[in-house]
Amino acid sequence: MKGSVVQTLILADLYRHRMFILYTIVSGGLALVLLQSGGEVRFILGATLFFTGLIVFGCLLPSSNIINEGKKQTQPFLMSLPISVVQYAAAKIISTVGMFLVPWLTLILAAVLYIAGSEPFPDGSIPVVLALAGLILVGFCLITGVSIVSEAEGPMVASMIAANSSYGFGWYLMIRNPVIRDGMKSPEIVWNREILTVLGIEFAVIVLILGLTFLLQSRKRDFV
Repeated sequence: MKGSVVQTLILADLYRHRMFILYTIVSGGLALVLLQSGGEVRFILGATLFFTGLIVFGCLLPSSNIINEGKKQTQPFLMSLPISVVQYAAAKIISTVGMFLVPWLTLILAAVLYIAGSEPFPDGSIPVVLALAGLILVGFCLITGVSIVSEAEGPMVASMIAANSSYGFGWYLMIRNPVIRDGMKSPEIVWNREILTVLGIEFAVIVLILGLTFLLQSRKRDFV
């Protein structure tokens, strides 16, 4: 019974946010069309739109799926259901992260296929694109974790500011690295130590954030 309630909560979250997911995928698709059309201006607009769509979705989703439940007094209602605090935490983490991964994985796969089939863009830029997208995933997990644990708009906004401020700085550091920059120009995919280190750190931080989120949330006595 409890397992079915958890599944129902996850599916309900997915249903409520299905249009958000669709809009994000469409915006990313339009961005790739701009990139394909050629020209420096269109390239800048396309690249900006591609990553901006994911960033905006990563900010809106935790607010809509987590913080708004407190505003609408949904959590007290959940207390009447046959579900524990641990199961509620798991449901929210799975639904929120899962919904973000749908457009994230779709667009990253589309970008990789586009680069692999496009002569103007060397295949060596694929690892860098993955690292840049990974940084957005880290920021999203931070916003989600803070939103779930705090259940308050203030800390969530602070985490948004911290995450959004870090993207440009992180991307700048990666592009400034001579080894990573040279790898981007390679006609073949280059998995050098620097880019693997970045990807490894991103993965470790994501696991740490989600693990701490589940641990802290599971220690709460109720949803209020």
